[in-house]
Amino acid sequence: MLITVTPWKAPWARFLLVAGAFLLFIPSTRSQYTFDANCQLAYKAILELRFSEARTLILAEKKTEPGNLLPLYLDNYIDFLTLIIGEEHKVYDQLKDNKSARVSALETGRDDSPYYNFCLGEVHLQWALARIKFGDYTAAAFEIRKASALFSANETRYPTFLINKIGLGVVHVMVSLVPDNYRWISTMAGLSGSMELGLSEIRQVAEYDGPDKITRMYQPQATFFLAFLALNLQKNKKDALQVLELFNNAQPDDPQWKSPLLVFARVTILMKNGYNDEALAILQQRAPAPQTFNFYYLDYLEGMAKLNKLDYSASACFDRFIANFRGQNYIRSAFQKLAWIGLLRGDSATYNRMIRLAAAKGASAVDEDKQAGSEALKGIAPNIVLLRARLLFDGGYYNLSMNELLNNSVKTAVKSKRDLVEYTYRLGRIYHETGNVPRAIENYQQTVIRGKTEPYYYAASAAYQMGLLYENKGAWGKADSAYRLCLSIKSPEYKTSLHQKAKAGLNRLKMVRQSKT
Repeated sequence: MLITVTPWKAPWARFLLVAGAFLLFIPSTRSQYTFDANCQLAYKAILELRFSEARTLILAEKKTEPGNLLPLYLDNYIDFLTLIIGEEHKVYDQLKDNKSARVSALETGRDDSPYYNFCLGEVHLQWALARIKFGDYTAAAFEIRKASALFSANETRYPTFLINKIGLGVVHVMVSLVPDNYRWISTMAGLSGSMELGLSEIRQVAEYDGPDKITRMYQPQATFFLAFLALNLQKNKKDALQVLELFNNAQPDDPQWKSPLLVFARVTILMKNGYNDEALAILQQRAPAPQTFNFYYLDYLEGMAKLNKLDYSASACFDRFIANFRGQNYIRSAFQKLAWIGLLRGDSATYNRMIRLAAAKGASAVDEDKQAGSEALKGIAPNIVLLRARLLFDGGYYNLSMNELLNNSVKTAVKSKRDLVEYTYRLGRIYHETGNVPRAIENYQQTVIRGKTEPYYYAASAAYQMGLLYENKGAWGKADSAYRLCLSIKSPEYKTSLHQKAKAGLNRLKMVRQSKT
């Protein structure tokens, strides 16, 4: 006899219906992204470079909340800062394999959370920046593309999730710096952005005054990026002084704002704008807490702040930096500064010994090290009058710098063609900073004429500075020509940073032209 069973009356069917209904009331076991109190404490510890404490908090979170994926993002943040600050190639080789496993784990999380794309985007962006630091540019380009897609998707889906705008803004700024002859690559990759857009996105977080606790927690990070980008990419370094207001308005008792990272940002803004004494005071007041990851570059900056006022006790700072820092950048520059101190003291033996070390130690990735290595290889010591004028100018002591140039006869100050090129360049820089634009342009033009075929940075820098002056005056055509002139001068000294800034200037002019059409 054929027996028919109504599906819902069959035992297996009833079981599935009951089980299904029961499962509706069971929370999903899929991994979550929860920025709970413990993760917040860990994030703050990371920003303050208290990595040991952060790892303890992260480990505790993994034990008590094994389904929370936020700790993976925090682990990556520690690796990122360790690499960016420490700059050790062997550590880079050890840590870079962590990335793939973290991405795979983060992708198991719920994609209906704004933290899903945010955490993945942050990991890719952090590794992009780390890979750039260690010269792995091809891999960095792929990371930027992935980060851009994730942050953009998050912006579309969760436009009020403000902390996403930090990474999105950084990507937009990075894309805006791609040279025109490589723009097709970013277009094919679906990348777009402008410097103005990127800075405005980061500024939304840095200037946030609402009640959201997480957004407020990310304000120091946003301010750090804003300060760094404003200093290096905007047309007027004084624009970065506006960022100092964010520091001044910060809660004085919040230790995040006293992080070595934020000290670095504040000090760099002050030193670039000639507030050397204020910067030195901040550096001398810093007192790293126990178990804080060492940021030895601050010793280098303290040495520079002292040397800029011709305080030769700077040598102890450079010695400390050289003895402790395990990376390669600024080592040659530090030896060069020790050589300069010997020269200024009349100790030629110390100068010769230290400048030889500037050629033998460290690397030549950053412009300061390239210039130090160039001086060492040429075997020509700086002109003492011009050196004193340069250091005092860099410290913002413009009258004292001018006195060095004018109180010594030209015959005393100028002993070679290079000296003559540098002499007009130094005068141009002083006139520029003290507001005498016609005399500044006059001396910059003389510097370019005499120095554009010489292997020194003075002509390229003079062309760039003319571009800034013309841009600020609204003389767009002359500014364009000056920036292109800077790019045409191939001096090995400071080439990277000068050309980067000239390209940023051309991008700004391009935006101006587009806004008028």
